[in-house]
Amino acid sequence: MRDGINLEGKGVPAIVISHNVFEKAAHAQSNALGLPELRVIVYQQPKGQEADVEGVEAAKQVVDQLINMVQNANL
Repeated sequence: MRDGINLEGKGVPAIVISHNVFEKAAHAQSNALGLPELRVIVYQQPKGQEADVEGVEAAKQVVDQLINMVQNANL
């Protein structure tokens, strides 16, 4: 979060990626640090044992959101 906020403060567009478990905390922190409009990609934390979890689905969630944010960004 702080890296994204620091980059935005220097005029560098940033997008922060977070598990859904930390979504509320991510938005609360960006609000508290004065950047409520910080772009945050939230994806579902995989469930199950590490060996059983497919990272592909999480990656697809992030990439789809990232493409959408970049296409709709006013940079």
